[in-house]
Amino acid sequence: MMDFDPNSPETTRYTAVDEPLDPDFSVDYTPDIDPDFSVSPPYFPIMPDTGTSYPPVISFFPKPVIPCLYCNAIPNAAASVRFLNASVGYNAFSIYVNNQLLTNDLNDGEITQYSQFTPGYITITVMGNNGYIYIQKSMSAVAGMTTFAIVNTASGLDLVSITDSPCTTPNFTACFRVCNLAFYTGPVNVVMNNLTFTNVKFAEPASFSKVRPGSYPVSVYQSRRPELALVTTYVNLNVNRIYTLYVLNWNTSADTVRTLLVEDRG
Repeated sequence: MMDFDPNSPETTRYTAVDEPLDPDFSVDYTPDIDPDFSVSPPYFPIMPDTGTSYPPVISFFPKPVIPCLYCNAIPNAAASVRFLNASVGYNAFSIYVNNQLLTNDLNDGEITQYSQFTPGYITITVMGNNGYIYIQKSMSAVAGMTTFAIVNTASGLDLVSITDSPCTTPNFTACFRVCNLAFYTGPVNVVMNNLTFTNVKFAEPASFSKVRPGSYPVSVYQSRRPELALVTTYVNLNVNRIYTLYVLNWNTSADTVRTLLVEDRG
């Protein structure tokens, strides 16, 4: 047992560190952490890698068909229409059908879901955010599915109608076609693995071809000599799905091409 002598001299005790503690807090230490949280610690957000401004492929999966809000016909006989902004050099558009707003802020390279109307002629208005009307015309909306695309022309903008004809996918295959909407490029050749779409003209979609599901390289070439390669990428095709590969410009130069892959249910 240790004896405690109150008259013994005071002994300074040290901790097991290199320097003694400051018992009187006479030294102003700057803490590493703000205990009172009076100052927010620095925040360094992680910025995702978004890639290039114009990726070669944009896979878009349209939402399910909405109810037939503007129809008097039965749904199976309705005209299902959607809109694709395939133009370059313009800001986002608002789309009106029969003076009713269908969508706004439709940027280049974007596509809407299907909306259903009574078959017949519909009045389509393409308007800028400033209220300027770029296009207003009557278009035929037939029973079935149709994509109306906003495209560049020599005189400005126009609408083209693309029939989304059905394609059966037997034996667990997929359907694939090419639609060229690259006005400044002209006709193109598209090669996907062993499948070739030759001389696909502007606004004239190729016929569907049945392919096995999987990942395939896709290359787009100019049809005219020397048949320069414009873009090469990969597409992933799923079973029992219908695909349209849209070839688009992202500038007014002939060699500025990107692609938009749209998947629909078979």
